[in-house]
Amino acid sequence: MVIMRARGIVALLPLVTVVAMTGCGARPAHPGEGTSSPATTTVRPTPTTASAAADCPETGVRLTTDSVDVAMGLRVMRVELANCGDRPYALDGYPRVRVLDEDREPLDVRAERGSADIATVDGFDDPPEAITLRPGEHAETLLMWRNTNASMNAPVVGEYLRIAPARGRPWQPVVPVGRERGSSRQDRDAITMNLGSTAKLGVRAWYR
Repeated sequence: MVIMRARGIVALLPLVTVVAMTGCGARPAHPGEGTSSPATTTVRPTPTTASAAADCPETGVRLTTDSVDVAMGLRVMRVELANCGDRPYALDGYPRVRVLDEDREPLDVRAERGSADIATVDGFDDPPEAITLRPGEHAETLLMWRNTNASMNAPVVGEYLRIAPARGRPWQPVVPVGRERGSSRQDRDAITMNLGSTAKLGVRAWYR
């Protein structure tokens, strides 16, 4: 009987050892032993967010162009205005347009509302409508001209395009989509516009 009790005591020893070790492992560590004190986390914007904010002008809108349709001397350029800011942006009517020469001086170009008898293009003479762009939304306008010579005068060639989205709004450059920033070959906002000797533009009202 004594031997059996002794064996029972021996059999319990491993279990007691495990419990003791578990209890030691559960004790909270002292500062500096395996844990660190809470620290203030600084949240930084992701590269995408930071880049988008850096690319947005102070006006809160960005003007770009991505294509010019060409047909028998007729040119139609699409210009997009994107609200890249953080508040609504209102449009109601026609943008104001300036074509600049290589020295960024205004050329003698007439920008007229609608098609200006240049050509008949669907929707070009639609009346303006009030538009409010929320952040992330965009509107468009079209510029139309003919690359033809109607006189002996030298053709007019624009090198830069500026638009004021509405009367009283700042003038802004129109930038070709995909133009690499800091390109040594060409300015980021350079746009060649061969206006012929007519030097006249038709301007469509903002639309969506």
